[in-house]
Amino acid sequence: MRIHNLYEDANGESHFRDIEVDWVEDRNNWRDDVGLFGTGSPFASDVGIEVLRRPRDYLAVKRALAEAGYKGEKIVVIVPTDVSELGNLARTGAEQLRRAGMNIDHQDMDAGSWFRRRVNQAPPDKGGYNLFCTLIDRSLPNVHPLGNLAIRADGKEPINGWANSPRIEELRAAWLDTADLEQQKRICADLQKRLWEDVPFIPMGEYWQASAYRKHLTDIVPGCFTTFYGVRRS
Repeated sequence: MRIHNLYEDANGESHFRDIEVDWVEDRNNWRDDVGLFGTGSPFASDVGIEVLRRPRDYLAVKRALAEAGYKGEKIVVIVPTDVSELGNLARTGAEQLRRAGMNIDHQDMDAGSWFRRRVNQAPPDKGGYNLFCTLIDRSLPNVHPLGNLAIRADGKEPINGWANSPRIEELRAAWLDTADLEQQKRICADLQKRLWEDVPFIPMGEYWQASAYRKHLTDIVPGCFTTFYGVRRS
């Protein structure tokens, strides 16, 4: 879930640090207690994951939102109608926010309009947005702090709503400065701790996309989605 980090309410507050997200489907194909990096990738960890594992308490979230100054301001969620995966994620996330007491303005649009809208830095009522949902696959660039653009926090990256966190940027630079794997893992653990404080985005979870193919096919490339090159009959 990506948040427009340049836009705050009239009191200068962003209330998305007070929310939780959950969904229910076949647990064999997905999980929701995921941090910065996908399960089983080199820098994945459980640091801070308890915030996602604890029981959902919508009344407590409503109280936290009220204490933080939320007064029912409209929350604009932009949803692409012709990309089912992204639309389903957005509808799921928006419903959780609605249950938590947020006033959701669910705006459907085609994918082209959605892509243009999500790079608009204007306030939600001037063509911008409050949040949208998107996917990041588990390919090589996205499993470490350099390649995963959602972790950028220099105020210039639209994929996470122009998040700005000097500490996250310091940790990313430190990760690049060392070639020691154990030190890199410690830095990634610190990065994940910071995720729950600065909230550049909210990790809703991960899912596995199934592929089926005939037994006589070989040289199938494993990955996040089906590829059709290099495949041959045995």
